[in-house]
Amino acid sequence: MDVTAADIRALVNRNVDGKCVTTVYLNTDGARFPRASDYEARLDALLRQVRRDAERLDEARCAGVGADIEAIRGWVRSQFNRSDTRGLCLFASGGDIFETVQVALPVRNLARVADTPYVVPLEALLGRHHHIALTVIERNKARIFRYRLGRLEEYFGLESDVHGQHKQGGWSAPGYQKNIDNEVLHHFKEADEILRRAHEDQPFDALVIAGPQAEAAEFSRTLHPYLDKIKHGDPVAVELHASSKELTELLTGVEQELVSARRSALLQRLAASSGQGEKAARGLRHVLEAVNGKKVEVLFVVEGAGEPGYRSSTGALALREDEAKSYGGEVEAVDDVIDEIIEEAVRANAHIELFRDEVRLDGHPVAALLRF
Repeated sequence: MDVTAADIRALVNRNVDGKCVTTVYLNTDGARFPRASDYEARLDALLRQVRRDAERLDEARCAGVGADIEAIRGWVRSQFNRSDTRGLCLFASGGDIFETVQVALPVRNLARVADTPYVVPLEALLGRHHHIALTVIERNKARIFRYRLGRLEEYFGLESDVHGQHKQGGWSAPGYQKNIDNEVLHHFKEADEILRRAHEDQPFDALVIAGPQAEAAEFSRTLHPYLDKIKHGDPVAVELHASSKELTELLTGVEQELVSARRSALLQRLAASSGQGEKAARGLRHVLEAVNGKKVEVLFVVEGAGEPGYRSSTGALALREDEAKSYGGEVEAVDDVIDEIIEEAVRANAHIELFRDEVRLDGHPVAALLRF
């Protein structure tokens, strides 16, 4: 699967018919684990942990997790082709691996057994990375790239029949030049249409225009309004046959700018809502109330923050057992109520923003901007 908000939401909402879901995230970065046996040893350790976790389950569910363990081990050892994959995510239930994610970025090794897929690391990936289009364009050629989750892919190469500049002068020169200008414009419009269709199929977060300065600037002025809206900055001077390394470095910098700008805007909204309880929630207890009321528009979470809690069979979450009982229905303990908050926010189509420390959230592990 791709890592998009819709894909993660579909994963969380998947029906597994009462079975457990085994989730494994495996770092397969060749710089850290040169041989397959290196990351396979880490996998074995994760699966031993899964087996220990399954021992607290009833016999049928424990057997299902045991089948997951064998399926995951077999798939990684016999079917997985590392290539440029640095992070592998596997989701299994009842002995069936129903989803895999392979990304060109490392992930933290971890495993979970739960009623639903564990998607917090996917949310972290999504929050730090963007789907970016890059067009390197000249007067008669263009290369169109996609960049997502650390992986650069050449999506389309275009070469148009554009005549050379007129060198003779004389009475025919203006008409000849006009034909050339029309050919260049047609080339630009063809590249624009390819980009527009790609954006319609899988929307880009940003579009970067590059190439010889004059031609890139002219192409930038011909963009469809949908593309102009996502255009990032001014055209960049780049050779048509620039290396993948050079293009990846360019787009990595663009991605960092996008992440910083988005987070800055969201944190400014959070700061502006200080003292206005109807617009924001700060701290675990207040965020729980907002999640239970399905009011969260943006959820801010500190990665690794955890707190035990309770869930009512009505779906409501609480820090204390008596609070969960007040919602009615049976009550069960949950290992980490913050993970539960994230999954409920994903189901409600909220945006998730994860941070590495509590500084940005004034010492709180969670905060939220509210819909109404």
